[in-house]
Amino acid sequence: MAGNPRIVFAFERGGELEAELLPELAPVTVARVLGLLPIEATLYHTRWCGREIYLPIKSGLEIPRENQTVQTNTGDVVYWREWEKKEPSEAISIYYGAELVRDHRGFLPVNVFARVPQSQWKAIEEVGLRVWQRGVERVWVRLKGGS
Repeated sequence: MAGNPRIVFAFERGGELEAELLPELAPVTVARVLGLLPIEATLYHTRWCGREIYLPIKSGLEIPRENQTVQTNTGDVVYWREWEKKEPSEAISIYYGAELVRDHRGFLPVNVFARVPQSQWKAIEEVGLRVWQRGVERVWVRLKGGS
């Protein structure tokens, strides 16, 4: 993983996180997400999956299922969509705790495409708890070194 490009999440109420892209796990997802950058969105806290913050996106792209899982770990950055729908809802999520990805319909498989290093896990938790307790905030996502 060392040497892979990184994306940066910058938060309206302060703080930044860097996530290392994982093209060896999800090469198409990584390429398609990079093509969407920079992103400005509203950051939400999930209702169903526990310790997860997410930003809805509209890629308009065909992003396939890649090495999917329903078990996430702290620091995982995932791409999620309603896989069966023609015009699906989509999101990028960051987990600040180990979780099973689900909603009222059951488990939801996701593509893990990046990872926030352990040295930043406390910062993820701070942002996650802040959004959970204080409500939504803006987030900006860019390629590290990009605008």
